[in-house]
Amino acid sequence: MKKPVTKYLLLLLLLFISSCFLVDTASAAPSISSGYYCLLDGKTGQVLLGKNQDEKRPVASTTKIMTAVLAVEYADLSEIASVSRNAQLTPEYAFDLREGQTLTIEELIKVALMRSANDAAVVLAEHVAGDERLFAHLMSKKAWVLRACNTHFENASGLPSANGYSTAYDMALISRYAIRHDYIARTVSTVQSSFNHPSYKQPLTITNSNLLLQSLPGADGIKTGTTNAAGRCLAASATREQRQLIAVCLKSGNRFGDCARLLEYGFANFKQVKVLDGKTPFKTAKLAEDEVYLDIYPARSFNLWYDGKQPDIAKKVIFNYEIEPPVQKGERLGKVLVYANGKHIDSIDLVSGQTLKRSLTPNWLKRIIKGKNEL
Repeated sequence: MKKPVTKYLLLLLLLFISSCFLVDTASAAPSISSGYYCLLDGKTGQVLLGKNQDEKRPVASTTKIMTAVLAVEYADLSEIASVSRNAQLTPEYAFDLREGQTLTIEELIKVALMRSANDAAVVLAEHVAGDERLFAHLMSKKAWVLRACNTHFENASGLPSANGYSTAYDMALISRYAIRHDYIARTVSTVQSSFNHPSYKQPLTITNSNLLLQSLPGADGIKTGTTNAAGRCLAASATREQRQLIAVCLKSGNRFGDCARLLEYGFANFKQVKVLDGKTPFKTAKLAEDEVYLDIYPARSFNLWYDGKQPDIAKKVIFNYEIEPPVQKGERLGKVLVYANGKHIDSIDLVSGQTLKRSLTPNWLKRIIKGKNEL
């Protein structure tokens, strides 16, 4: 009678150990062939996972994400651009545009993003800035504004250059900003479209080079890139249940597989932790020259994501401590800067929790009274 009981207990123990391993395996970080990657939350900009994410590298045609940003911000989609001799001579991959041909900005952005046409990117650059190098300078300045501070562009296409580089994190930031533009978001999420090539009477059918759009549930962008120096690169995005994630992999052995695994991991393993509660006082401030206290609230609640290990969260407070009435409820009195793992995530206003009317006693009289009381 003892042997069956022993076997039964041993079986239970094995099942328990197996279940523990299964849980650990499910939550383990994915295996990624790229040595330079970043997974970003689309709403907050928080880095969820990364490796060598700030290392400067060539990023190939993912460069065209920023080219598209400047094109939609500095030109109307209906504007007509002319192909120059310089644009015609742009190396592969090109879409055989010829000097003197004309296309709309809308068509040029479409073929630059979906098919990575280098000549289309040059036409956009020359139309916006008159010169591709000047346009690249504007691209770099725009990257700086977006806090992509380890980025320097030297052309609009992503073709190899002596000093053109970015990082996985910077490209994730740029991608996050780019898809806020409706036309860019629609274009990078489109699997197949027509392109009005000026050399053909009938529109051509073009298919997006981002294969994740056809294989990953919720995939909605963004851009591929390949050169010998950069390797195979991909900036990818996906949205599920109104939550968007962005994954960037540089010099990847399997860019579509790498980004898919990062995105799946992000959707499956992260939960939210509340950093600021809009209904709870952030601090209580004493009014200048008075014995009155004022509750200060965050203007809104703010959450960050964690996968079991809470991120390193830091808060920098910028606040006016010399508050004098009157103060209106909801009046902005400062702000708190939120950082996660050393990256700036957001700035939240700090506001008054109540209304205070102006005191009937002037401040100069209060100081006299206070001085007498202290004698």
